[in-house]
Amino acid sequence: MNQVIKKKFIKKKIFDCFVYLIFLLFLILGLNIYKDYGISVDEPFQRASGYYWYIWILENFFNGSENINSLKNNFEKMEWAKALKEGAFIQYGSIFDTFLVYIENYFHIDEAKNIYQTKHLANFFIFYLSSIFFLFLIRNRFQNNIIPLIGYFFYISSPRIFGNSFYNCKDIIFMSLLVIAIYFAIKLLKKIKYKNIILFSLFLGLATSIRVMGVFYLLLFITFFLIQSYKNKVNLQKKIFSFLVFGTSYFFFTYIFWPYLWEDPINNFFDAFTYFKKYGWQGSVFYFGEYIKANNLPWHYPVVWIFISMPFIYIAFLLFGIFYITKKFFENFISSDKPNFEENFWKSDEEKIDVFMLSSFLCPLFIVILLNSSLYNGWRQLYFIYPFLIYLSTNGLSKIYFSMKKLKFLFVLLIFFSIFLNAHNIYKLHPFQNVYFNFIVEKNANKLFVIDYWGLANQRSLEKIIIDSNNKKIDIGTASFTPFEYSRYMFDKEKVKNIIFSGNANLNQDYIFTNYVFDSNPKYQRKFNIPKKYKKIFETKKGNIIINEVYRKTDY
Repeated sequence: MNQVIKKKFIKKKIFDCFVYLIFLLFLILGLNIYKDYGISVDEPFQRASGYYWYIWILENFFNGSENINSLKNNFEKMEWAKALKEGAFIQYGSIFDTFLVYIENYFHIDEAKNIYQTKHLANFFIFYLSSIFFLFLIRNRFQNNIIPLIGYFFYISSPRIFGNSFYNCKDIIFMSLLVIAIYFAIKLLKKIKYKNIILFSLFLGLATSIRVMGVFYLLLFITFFLIQSYKNKVNLQKKIFSFLVFGTSYFFFTYIFWPYLWEDPINNFFDAFTYFKKYGWQGSVFYFGEYIKANNLPWHYPVVWIFISMPFIYIAFLLFGIFYITKKFFENFISSDKPNFEENFWKSDEEKIDVFMLSSFLCPLFIVILLNSSLYNGWRQLYFIYPFLIYLSTNGLSKIYFSMKKLKFLFVLLIFFSIFLNAHNIYKLHPFQNVYFNFIVEKNANKLFVIDYWGLANQRSLEKIIIDSNNKKIDIGTASFTPFEYSRYMFDKEKVKNIIFSGNANLNQDYIFTNYVFDSNPKYQRKFNIPKKYKKIFETKKGNIIINEVYRKTDY
């Protein structure tokens, strides 16, 4: 018997070492490629927002700061400074960006290129940490080595999410912090420990300070907490006290990490909630070959985007996972003759976790559809449900795996082959994984959907223009909604000193850039037209997808 236990212990240690090796290799990968990514259209605003709040904190709490004048001078030169000073967009959570401004100044990082690359490294590191917690989360759920490992590879190998993990400093940061918070929430749903209450409150408060949607997961956790406490008088006093500790600590951490709340926490919180509820971008979205107003999109918009931008195998297992958990839930509910109220919904901790994760995925999706929320740029505003998508996919996969008897090995080989294909797509598209579409629409993606709304490939085009112009003084126009001039931040000042970015395309510019991202139908917008006297000299293309093009003025 002791020999059997010893063998299991050795196997566990070997597997743990293998997992730690994977963690190390993934970290090394990120450290080697974070400089490859261009600047996204959101990053200049996010940096300006970080500066705004960093200066505000120094002025209100450290008035004698020596470098505040230097910070203000830097801030005044930023595109978004005027809007922020006038009170626009200050409701956005900025703790991550504010911290990065501190890093930027503490280490005296002066060059814009180095500043944004540092942001990309920090962004990836937060995602990297979330991947570790995600593995532990599903490992606690599935008492098996192979299933959690597959779930981990699913989590890190989706091409779009992988690419976004380096530059998406809102959606991915919120998603990553939420994963860590949910890890502790699951522990609390199994057993109440004050350490886990504080850690759950900490990370959910951090997440809420990035996006107010974190409040939903507060309400969801409370719902499950009350269900499992109903008619259960055991340790009722402890549960009430735990609930009070959780509520108090959650609001405390949310307040601490969200400077916008500091002056008037209650009113400003509801002001922010109302702002994001009512906020609607007025532009149009290119969807199935048509331009549709972002605030009037069809209900299936987020669903379709999830289906076309995720590897198909994720979707297949996702549907099976949803079906199985839903079926089990209704079977329990229909046969609800149990005296214990909680058992009417689930009969074990595992089933409870499954229902919690299913709710975490479906409820936000249904809320967005029912409220007809303004969406744009794919489903990026819903990336926070991605970890739950992967959990449900892993769950569906596990049901198939454990139901097999003789074909388990072949099934696992098939899964790892699909993971290899994901890795191959990441390599093939690098560093433009944000334009990934699965095989269902990849060949016709340009005709049906917006491609590089992040403007990640703009840097590549600017580099080609610099080479083509031989560093002469040139004027570049933009036939696109994405600001091409942001790309200059990823070059040394000397390289771009002779370049003028004059905005909308006209007949006087030396080059015209387009990535076919428009905020309205280009047929009716002259600014998006490329004059006939311009000839295409370069295009960025990955597989069948054209990402952007550069046109040069001809002599005729």
